[in-house]
Amino acid sequence: MSVQPDGSSRGPFVDPPVVDDGRQLQAQRVAPVAPVVEPVRRVDEPIVERRVVTTGRRFAPDSFIVGAIGVALIIIGLIAALRAGFDTPMNEPVVKVLGATHTATLGLIEAAIGLCLLISALATSRAAAIFFGLVLGIGAVVGLAQASSFDDSLALQRSWAWVLLAAAVVVVLVSLLVPRASRRTARVDTA
Repeated sequence: MSVQPDGSSRGPFVDPPVVDDGRQLQAQRVAPVAPVVEPVRRVDEPIVERRVVTTGRRFAPDSFIVGAIGVALIIIGLIAALRAGFDTPMNEPVVKVLGATHTATLGLIEAAIGLCLLISALATSRAAAIFFGLVLGIGAVVGLAQASSFDDSLALQRSWAWVLLAAAVVVVLVSLLVPRASRRTARVDTA
């Protein structure tokens, strides 16, 4: 029930709306709404099974570079370790590989970091490549700063520590900056 400003009531109905110029709007009758339902059509065609096959290729040039550096470290490290041998203490004898002195310990460390870089390249993991590149770089910086401390145990020369640092910088920068490309194709097979 609506109550008028003068206090009277008009029942359950409300006054019709008024337009700005004072005219009252008239209600118009409209046709009742009919539900829109499409009739179900029977299809006598057999059901065809479809299968979508999606294939993709990912090209990661950074992984090739990281993998190449990893393989190089593995080869150099294994050559040094095998030349030094394991029948004597790990810091004796000192052997030369690519003009740099190595012990069996340094060779095993290089081979281990190279293997980690190779695995991260095969997995195309940028995070792993950056991590092991940083490990290699930190080891090279420590070797540069403490070259005399490592003379007995690793026989690490400053020139070789600079080479390792350059390899670490390449691994980290390539992993951070080189873009990757991927391509996906979809094929629909009907059975």
